[in-house]
Amino acid sequence: MGPPSLGRFPGGPHALSHFGHPQQQQHLQHHPHSIPSSSLVPPSLGGNPNFGNPNSNLNLFAPSTTSNAGFGGGFVGSGGPALGGLGGTGLGSHAAQMGFAHGAALQRQEASNGTRLGPPDSKGMPKGRIREVWRGNLAQEMANLRTLVSRYPYISMDTEFPGIIARPMGSFTTKADYHYQTLRCNVDLLRMIQLGITIFTSEGDLPPAHPPDNSTVNGPSYHNNLMPCPCTWQFNFRFSLAEDMYAQESIDILQKSGLDFQMHEKNGIDPLEFGSCLITSGLVLMEDVKWISFHSGYDFGYMMKIMLCQPLPEDESEFRELLNIFFPSLYDIKYLMKSASKNQAANNSPLTPQASQIINNLGQKSGLQDIADELNIKRVGPQHQAGSDSLLTGKIFWEVRRIVYGGRIDDDKYLGQVWGLNGVGAPLSAATPSTGPLSMHPGQGQSTPNTNGATIYANHATPSTPNNGHAGLANSQTPGPHNQGQGQGNGMGPLTPGGGGGVFGGFQFAKG
Repeated sequence: MGPPSLGRFPGGPHALSHFGHPQQQQHLQHHPHSIPSSSLVPPSLGGNPNFGNPNSNLNLFAPSTTSNAGFGGGFVGSGGPALGGLGGTGLGSHAAQMGFAHGAALQRQEASNGTRLGPPDSKGMPKGRIREVWRGNLAQEMANLRTLVSRYPYISMDTEFPGIIARPMGSFTTKADYHYQTLRCNVDLLRMIQLGITIFTSEGDLPPAHPPDNSTVNGPSYHNNLMPCPCTWQFNFRFSLAEDMYAQESIDILQKSGLDFQMHEKNGIDPLEFGSCLITSGLVLMEDVKWISFHSGYDFGYMMKIMLCQPLPEDESEFRELLNIFFPSLYDIKYLMKSASKNQAANNSPLTPQASQIINNLGQKSGLQDIADELNIKRVGPQHQAGSDSLLTGKIFWEVRRIVYGGRIDDDKYLGQVWGLNGVGAPLSAATPSTGPLSMHPGQGQSTPNTNGATIYANHATPSTPNNGHAGLANSQTPGPHNQGQGQGNGMGPLTPGGGGGVFGGFQFAKG
């Protein structure tokens, strides 16, 4: 493919004048017939003794030195010789010169921020359209998202967090109350490690990787970008294995998936700074922005925590009120699939044969990757990284909507429902309480292994809360609405940290 036309560069040819050596340009003006042919090395390259020498340590993007003086300070420096004139070909072409300039800019940004702008996935291939966001480029990428959200109002999301380290004990009115108290104490104690978001149009289309010339479909910051424009943003938060609590099993999984915790400790985003950016981004607090999630109680819990700058409310009903304020339009894919499976219907209509086949093939498998495999959706990037998971979540949603729900989801029935807190059907917290309190004590009931927030369930209807073992750390008590009247024969035991006591699973704290 030939070099781009001059019309792509603001200001025409004069905007690229700094790429040519002044003496060389003057020479070409006086000797128009001496322009080298495409088969010859451009003069500025041939004049450097290191060009073509495989043993040289020439850095094309390095600052101007004696060894690379013939390259004008790494192709992009000012005042030094550079690549050919405006009529050069190959390495002397406009496209090559712009590529060198862009590469140098990326290197300077990485050097100044200490960040990586696109590490390879588990197969060594660049993730390309998954943009890594660290402390150094947070403001820039949030500004980009602010300009894109009006054109891409569907946002799929996923978080990575350090597992489950605590579970409540005592008596609860409903299972939903028990699950929420488990969520609350863990979110209050722990820190989010990653957030991934992917944006879609209302028809389910991603932003184009390479928009047409003169197009601003991806926003002004990505116009004429020589790299693929992102569709997914992976926010990496500050997290220290020496200072923060975590479940070792979850950390092992994240490290195997490629997370670099030294980078997170050194260059991770301050969660409170991100929270302030998120509130003003236009991504939240907007009814016309629809969030797509999968088993997302913990995901939204962590996001609300950093925007509220305080612990989560003690009562689930207050949590749901705040959730409706910050995320007024949200879908949970797991709720959609469980509802269709239980009722054998979608939007109050019987499932089609194709949808029934998908539901039957899944059986008791209900993980994100299980559904993707059944729908033949390929993953981009490594599993258990928030960017890859958010992109997969979004792709699954549009296929579920098309195949299982016939291209339309009844918002009155499904919008705002979160699996894991309310099961399938009406929210359990709003249901009529049973004749006696629901008692939960260490070792009681079915506990399931935790895989960084992904839980394996033993039944179709009600999720179980993960547990990693027990350590008796339930001595200190703070009066709260759930443990008032203890010792009066009502069966109320110690509850969760932040609301009074708790039982902790196996976890690590202050490594070393």
